[in-house]
Amino acid sequence: MAIQTTEIKWYKPTIVNDTTANGGSLSANEIPDGVKNNVWPDVPQAERTTGSVKYRKSFIKVENDDDLTLIEPKIFIETHTPGDDSIVLISGTQTDTQAEADDYTRFYGAGDLDANVAALDTTIDVNVEPGNAAAGHEIFQDGDLIRISDQTSVDDTSGNSEFIQLAATSAVSWNGDKATLTFAAGASLANSYLAAETKVSSVIEAANIEASVDTWGESSTSGTYDESTNPPITDHIGTIEQTWIITFSDATNFSCAGDTVGSVGGGSIGGGDFAPNNSDFSKPYFTLSDGTPPWGGTWAASETITFKTHPAATAIWEKRTVPAGADSLSGNKVVVAISGESE
Repeated sequence: MAIQTTEIKWYKPTIVNDTTANGGSLSANEIPDGVKNNVWPDVPQAERTTGSVKYRKSFIKVENDDDLTLIEPKIFIETHTPGDDSIVLISGTQTDTQAEADDYTRFYGAGDLDANVAALDTTIDVNVEPGNAAAGHEIFQDGDLIRISDQTSVDDTSGNSEFIQLAATSAVSWNGDKATLTFAAGASLANSYLAAETKVSSVIEAANIEASVDTWGESSTSGTYDESTNPPITDHIGTIEQTWIITFSDATNFSCAGDTVGSVGGGSIGGGDFAPNNSDFSKPYFTLSDGTPPWGGTWAASETITFKTHPAATAIWEKRTVPAGADSLSGNKVVVAISGESE
């Protein structure tokens, strides 16, 4: 089994606007692929005249029903904008908002190869979008993983592409909007590339994408639950970012609520597995096993269990800078891509 490309989906956050509250947690609103304004709105004339800086957050979610993990995902700008604006990526968190993203200083982006290079070369020159270096968007840094590609699109298989590591120190030098990149010791290009056809991107090396649970806590005089052998079972489609609290009403029955979704019903010891349904995806938020084990001892009214779940998703921010006096361009777009392996 393997994760299919159709199972890697993009979602909007709960809030999408131009305030500091922009962003937040994963929503159930899927971002359609290749559709105009799916992430960014058009730039009106007044905004092009004065210039602007805006942010948009996206979640890349692995909706695999076998709960397979996307291993060592790599996220990058495959094609930068052809317009006067520029877009860089920022690694986000499950809950951060624009107020936090505005303080982030590590940016990832793409540029164009400055001159033809040959296989076995160990340095390259890259022209980044005008103004990026001046704005502090130094998209290439020591130790980065970069992607080099002469493919015509992210789905093209006829050209060449490769990932290569930069040196840990003194790997990047800037001359205006041109970056000279030096590869790590022993690394060299596997292919030759023509400047007119080649893009170079810095890569976000995200953590493995899989649903998970942590921060387990029990508040009981004598009741127990063996979470080490029977942890809550997460679901790559239904699990969300949430803090859950299970509260007993007596020795057997309990209710469950999330910190943002509120009540999701209840269950009982001996009443079967507890699997509250996420109606947005028709899958459980999690499944708590029943039986002995994992339940032990004697639970009492008002005693609780708490834990956190995390979705099979990773978050990124796009930061768009429109310089004052930017020209209008119909069909302006950016292409953001992800690659990885599955179990």
